[in-house]
Amino acid sequence: MQEFFSVSLILTQHINRQLGKQPGVTLSKVSRYKRGLSFEENNHILLCDLGGTLGIDMEYIAPRNPSITSMNYMGYDFGVFNHQDMSNISHLRRTMSFSNFPWMNCNITHPMTKEPFFGEPYEIYVINGMKLAILGGYAGSFRPESEKKRPTLHVSSLSGSIKRWLRYIYDTEDPDYVIVCISDADDEISTIIKDMEGVGLLITGSCDDEPVDEDTHETFTAADDHNIPRYHHHHTGKIMHVELNFKTRTTTYEYLSHSVSRIDQSVSQLTEDHRMLDLVHYHL
Repeated sequence: MQEFFSVSLILTQHINRQLGKQPGVTLSKVSRYKRGLSFEENNHILLCDLGGTLGIDMEYIAPRNPSITSMNYMGYDFGVFNHQDMSNISHLRRTMSFSNFPWMNCNITHPMTKEPFFGEPYEIYVINGMKLAILGGYAGSFRPESEKKRPTLHVSSLSGSIKRWLRYIYDTEDPDYVIVCISDADDEISTIIKDMEGVGLLITGSCDDEPVDEDTHETFTAADDHNIPRYHHHHTGKIMHVELNFKTRTTTYEYLSHSVSRIDQSVSQLTEDHRMLDLVHYHL
């Protein structure tokens, strides 16, 4: 067991429209970036998608979705759906059946039972003995059930769903650190943040038309008190790399610091993963 270790979250969004915010950013280059991180000692990588990947390509008729084929190859760990994905439920369900990883949305439920429509909306990752819980939610304004008399699914209150599932996770899993990923940023987020007791990190998705800013790198360090600091970071549409640093104690794990980087520039300069491109071409 390592005394000091890191967890790297690589977050993508809007794969089916525009990945990143500058030319030269491709999913195969993100694959190269992940491979480079894998050589670092004591660094554990999780690949995540914040939506805009499945439902928007309504006219795509090939047997397999190339984005899902690529994400399976790269070893994505989870995804959440955003307003674009929810625009075509029948296509969404067919495409996600090919995914080798879960799609987590705690407030998308069955209309009658109110059980999660896409299965359990959280995952537990045991990293260096630490139990990391990640919960996903949908904050988009699009409501697919509003257009039908007998809707296939129902979108529940995000705030109520998150509080309910956080209680369940702490009662049944007893995690050491909790991350919440929400597909879209809306007016309810400010209220939700206040109710996220025990959550260390909240990441919200972006609209695909947000303005482009420069690549940034920020570092955040824990205070000297014993409370778990809570941070909120907004995905701006650029490829996002969040690295969390922890220390192993005798019976617990201590959060030390984390950094947030927008890495479009770094990714655009990498070479393509030709093995992945060949795989996608084979399935087209």
